[in-house]
Amino acid sequence: MLRVAVESAAGLPKKKLGSPDPVVSVVFKDEKKKTKSISNEVNPVWNETLEFDLKGVPLDSSSYIDVLVKDYETLGKDKLIGTAKVSLKDLASSQVKSLPVKNLALVDENGKNFGGTISMLIGYEPPAGAMTNPQDQQDGSMGGNTAGGEEGDGTDSGVPGAVTSPGEPGQKLRTRTRKRHNLANKPQDFQIRVRVIEGRQLPGNNIKPVVKVHVCGDTHRTRIRKGNNPYFDEIFFFNVNMLPSELFDEVVSFRVYNSSSFRSDCLMGEFKLDIGYIYDEPAHCILKKWVLLSDPDDSSSGAKGYIKVSMFVVGAGDDPPVERKEEDSDKDDVESNLLLPAGVALRWVTLKLKVFRAEDVPQMDDSITQTLKAAFGGQENKKNLVDPFVEAWFAGKKLCTQIIEKNANPEWNQQLNLQVKFPSMCERIKLTVFDWDRLSGNDAIGTTYLDLSKIASSGGEVEGETGESEMGFLPTFGPCYICLYGSQREFSGLPDPYDDLNLGKGEGAAYRGRVLVELSTKLDGKPDKSVEEISSDDILVVQKYQRRRKYCLCAVFHSATMIQEPGEPIQFEVSIGNYGNKMDQTCKPLASTTQYSCAVFDGNNYYYLPWGDTKPVISVTSFWEDISHRLDSLNIILYISNRLQTNLSMLKSAVLSKATDARLVEIWLKLINQLMEDISSLKIPDLEGKPNLTSLDIQIKKLRDSALESIMEGAKRLFEEATDVTKCLSIIETWLDKLLQLAEEPQNSMPDVIIWMLRGEKRVAYTRIPAYQVLHSSYCEQACGQYCGKTQTVFMQYPMDNKKGLKIPVQIRVNMWLGLATEEKKFNNYAEGMFNVFAELYENQAQVLGKWGTTGLLNRSKFSDVTGKVKLKQEYFMPPVGWEWEGDWHVEPEKTLMTEADAGHTEFVDEVYENETRFPGGEWKLAAEPYTDVNGEKVQGPTEIECPPGWKWEDNWTFDGNRAVDEKGWEYGVTIPPDDKPKSWVAAEKMYHVHRRRRMIRPRKRIPGVKTVTDKKDTGDAEGWEYSSLIGWKFHRQQRSSDTFRRRRWRRKMAPSGRVGASAIFKLEGALGVDMESKVEEKGTKAEASVQQFGANRPTVSCTFDGPNAYHLRVYVYQARNLSALDKDSFSDPYVHVSFLHHSQTTETIPSTLNPTWDQTLIFKNVEIYGDPQSLAQNPPRVVMEIFDSDQVGKDEMLGRSTCVPLVKLTSGVDGSPKLLWEPVMHKNAPAGEVLVAAELILKTKGNDTELPLAPAKRGEKLYMVPQGVRPVVQLTAIEVLAWGLRNMKTYQLAPVTSPSLVVECGGERVLTAVIKNMKKCPNFQGNVLFLKVLLPKEEIYAPPIVLKVIDHRPFGRKPVVGQCTISSLEEFRCDPYATVAEVAMSSKMSLMAAGPRDLHVNIDDGRQHLLEAQPYRRKRLLIGGVSFMLLLERVRNAAHTLTKVMTH
Repeated sequence: MLRVAVESAAGLPKKKLGSPDPVVSVVFKDEKKKTKSISNEVNPVWNETLEFDLKGVPLDSSSYIDVLVKDYETLGKDKLIGTAKVSLKDLASSQVKSLPVKNLALVDENGKNFGGTISMLIGYEPPAGAMTNPQDQQDGSMGGNTAGGEEGDGTDSGVPGAVTSPGEPGQKLRTRTRKRHNLANKPQDFQIRVRVIEGRQLPGNNIKPVVKVHVCGDTHRTRIRKGNNPYFDEIFFFNVNMLPSELFDEVVSFRVYNSSSFRSDCLMGEFKLDIGYIYDEPAHCILKKWVLLSDPDDSSSGAKGYIKVSMFVVGAGDDPPVERKEEDSDKDDVESNLLLPAGVALRWVTLKLKVFRAEDVPQMDDSITQTLKAAFGGQENKKNLVDPFVEAWFAGKKLCTQIIEKNANPEWNQQLNLQVKFPSMCERIKLTVFDWDRLSGNDAIGTTYLDLSKIASSGGEVEGETGESEMGFLPTFGPCYICLYGSQREFSGLPDPYDDLNLGKGEGAAYRGRVLVELSTKLDGKPDKSVEEISSDDILVVQKYQRRRKYCLCAVFHSATMIQEPGEPIQFEVSIGNYGNKMDQTCKPLASTTQYSCAVFDGNNYYYLPWGDTKPVISVTSFWEDISHRLDSLNIILYISNRLQTNLSMLKSAVLSKATDARLVEIWLKLINQLMEDISSLKIPDLEGKPNLTSLDIQIKKLRDSALESIMEGAKRLFEEATDVTKCLSIIETWLDKLLQLAEEPQNSMPDVIIWMLRGEKRVAYTRIPAYQVLHSSYCEQACGQYCGKTQTVFMQYPMDNKKGLKIPVQIRVNMWLGLATEEKKFNNYAEGMFNVFAELYENQAQVLGKWGTTGLLNRSKFSDVTGKVKLKQEYFMPPVGWEWEGDWHVEPEKTLMTEADAGHTEFVDEVYENETRFPGGEWKLAAEPYTDVNGEKVQGPTEIECPPGWKWEDNWTFDGNRAVDEKGWEYGVTIPPDDKPKSWVAAEKMYHVHRRRRMIRPRKRIPGVKTVTDKKDTGDAEGWEYSSLIGWKFHRQQRSSDTFRRRRWRRKMAPSGRVGASAIFKLEGALGVDMESKVEEKGTKAEASVQQFGANRPTVSCTFDGPNAYHLRVYVYQARNLSALDKDSFSDPYVHVSFLHHSQTTETIPSTLNPTWDQTLIFKNVEIYGDPQSLAQNPPRVVMEIFDSDQVGKDEMLGRSTCVPLVKLTSGVDGSPKLLWEPVMHKNAPAGEVLVAAELILKTKGNDTELPLAPAKRGEKLYMVPQGVRPVVQLTAIEVLAWGLRNMKTYQLAPVTSPSLVVECGGERVLTAVIKNMKKCPNFQGNVLFLKVLLPKEEIYAPPIVLKVIDHRPFGRKPVVGQCTISSLEEFRCDPYATVAEVAMSSKMSLMAAGPRDLHVNIDDGRQHLLEAQPYRRKRLLIGGVSFMLLLERVRNAAHTLTKVMTH
């Protein structure tokens, strides 16, 4: 019997449209068999076995098989992709019983290698009684067929070096092909190249791994990385000249160390490999193989992690192969790319993944596609337009369930058996739900992962005093739902721009369904089938895990600020799962959206929504499994870790600020006592009698209990034995990391709460909030979510944001509560304000021939919703069950939709376009509509426009000359029918121009202290109408002559019947009613209209507050450091834009620096905030600081963003000033410097400003400085720098550095050396001593850095900065001004002697003795010379294009 196991292929070429559907055909002696086809894949995995019956005839030395890879075609003949030929001589000679063929090169129909490869395993069972031909025996080589390749070209099919590892147990080490016969036995030049790519599953916590590669007596090491899965990607070259026979006996050694450990056990693992083994591989290389690390002293201890490497042995004249681009790591064929050291065995296990069912799968096809499917034999169905199946990837192996056609809630009830070696270096199982398509490629619906590190335990997580560990368990999961996230659920026939989100590339922006799965692990044994049906008993058992309970979600929106631009009106939608999605028709309509509002300018930079004292509220009810026992445990551990994190941050700040020992001990004792109290008092809930209990719940409970007990014992021991507070920091950090690891719940079946921001009907930005963060618990207060019933600040983001948060679409403050419907009355304890529920609709009218009526409404109804698209009627409104009407319908205008263009501005420019027309070559005359806006819509003329109340004109009407216009402001255009207005304009008049216009402007300024129309609430039309010049979104209160459309809002209040409290809003389920006349519409639009109306008529909920509290905010912006350089001179001109709710201000600009000192106080005098001040003090709004680089030309660029929490003072007697702290600056999710800031928010008593702090001192007329008590205490400090010269300066902008000088900056002061006239003749400075007097803070934490810059003086006045270095810490360079020179000199000498050997020696001759005079200094100084200088030298030498050597001669 001949068995050919076709495993996988790689590097297949793409087609012009999409990817191929590869299928493999194997031909042996005119018998042809083929595999199944893999759809839309260039790196397919088949894992199929094809069997050939030999019919009693054994193989001979000429036997071979042909392998053909084709592109499967539904209609027509399959297209050939590539072929290969494999010789079976090795099998015929009975040297081996199996022949692994790895990465066998494929050639196209012209015989050319196109880069594609195929891997397979060929097995041979000789017929009974068959004799081996002695001529087929090979002596030391396997000759054989090389599939069209020559020796060393990497295509030898008889060299299976990738599977059988050196010394791998359980396999007989077979004779390897020798390619050494053509090497002369004399010393030769060889180069060994070793590339260390990445590591996985390295053991330990808080490790900093480094890999050392040792070859032929030479050692190289990688850079130090962090974490258990580091990425290195570094290549090392080892050049040797030696005999080939000696070289092939040498060893390549990989040793991984934990660089953060100083103990003898810092070696984490080792792997060794003979160089001869590498040379015998195809092309003398091993490409992208995983090697298993083991303990060199105990090979039976198992895997100690994995590293991925490539190794090459290159001789004279050899051309090393090129490594292909990295493929998807989830599809990496790990089993065939793993090298094992001798004595280490991996065990075969079977991962049994049971896939039961899915729910809420979104629509993926349209009706046209369904019609095409019907034409090709499918069945048309427009109700469930999706054909889902599940694909599971693990360790390069792929299995799929059956396809369930036309079903959004499919039931597969299949078990996928993944056989892998364990422990596996692959950490997660990838589960993707696809929509099957017959005609095109399968579409991904959603992707999720099962992380083995979270659902299994090796047993070494918790160690007691004896070192024993007993918590290990094999991978297990569920039965439990896993949520899928990806692109928006709404189906569109156009290509989805966010399709990558469905493949797991980035954070999913929308809920896309759930899959019910169960995972178990079976040791040893091989499953009969890779895919099998689940027994009916197991299907019945899993039913109890699907029991649902009703949950209630409420969200109160307090503010929406930092909006980039006004645009269309904005609405927010809150959903959990499908519940609350207003565009989904599978759930009841709910009050899940806020009212539309127009954005208003905040007076400085951003826009905000003017909700005032009426805050929008949403209410969503949903049904999920009760997993409170999991989420309660999670929230308790998060509560403990958050308290520990807060205390640890305080302790670190105290250490950095050099607090007194008594203060350090006080903070340390508070930390230890709180930790022990939390662990002892907050017990994780017992699992007995809990619903939905799984075996993983029990194992995680044991693991958490043991870990908390271990931390408790460690805290007690530290409390009794610790003597140095600073030495305890690393231990406490380890505890915190352990708690954060425990605070992960893999079996979280409750979807995240998703908030969407909509502009009109388009989804713009989103945020995902885990449900457990806002979940209420009846177990204890600490088991409630971190933000349950609390107002939190949320920065929303764009889906698949390529700019990585460079712009914030909106910042919202939202208060959320989620709980069981049986506990909904608990919500009353958290609710603030008065909740109101209204039904609303809009009455629409148009003006025709000077009269208002319904004649000119076109496609709008007399009564409609706010969008005007859905027809409504008052008489068909019905309150939900449990609610009743309170009062009658009345007119109430929506203030937030009627925002004037000048709202929020202090200065404004009114504009009107004056239009004239003519016949070609004729005289210009006023147009039919002489005055319009920029879009050509009719507006009032300049003489009709009056200055609004609260404003004053700054100038008369003038034309705008700062545009592409002629000297009188006109621009000219040609009208092309059917348009009645030009599409483009030019500044020069031509004979054929028939239309011209000019922009008339008039500036006005707001009068301080006088109320405007926007401020007055009772202005507007007496009948409640709001007007617009055309049907759209922009409305205003007062009627204008150009208005043609008007509308007004009718509302009717509802009240709960027999219920008291805010929790009554959870009964608002279903629509209020639909227009029954829609039933008589045409058949084609009836269904569509009913779908639209089903969810359009939802009640609006709001929360009204009595009145705002006035606060006084002060933001102290002192300085920043290590900002990014964006200007050509390697610097930036930074300024800070500070935002707080709907207020914002900007600091001054500091030119040409990366370490600016603003020393500025920004005062926000009257900040109105609604809500309880005590709640605000617990969760105050964040102050957002955005640092920009000011550019004279073009738009200012952002340098980074940072936030800080203000200190809230509710009473005037509160002592203490806020403390300046360094806050990290982030730019595109990466660190970009730090900013030193503080803020305080002071509650003002009504009409009393005398209790506020005194105003800080001013710098200039408008700028306030940071006041005393907040600003750092400074002292006059002298800085002395000894600079001898420059060496080894690299070229800058392709030109050599010829005339450099050195600039030293610190604290706003700078000093520079004389220019070196000629670097080649004399690279030393004329003067060696640089001296600065600077006011530096006494506390080291506030000290600014020293910046060294090298400037090259080039022709035409150019002075580019060719290099710079920043010294962040000055502490090590400080000298005591009152110490004698002898003491200073002796300490410097001793430090110099104690320093290790360096490649540079600094000699100070006797002529420099005046620097060490026998007189004490009267001021502090900084010596950069001697030992301190050598430290500086090391920093500079490692920086690109900076000072590399400074010496004395």
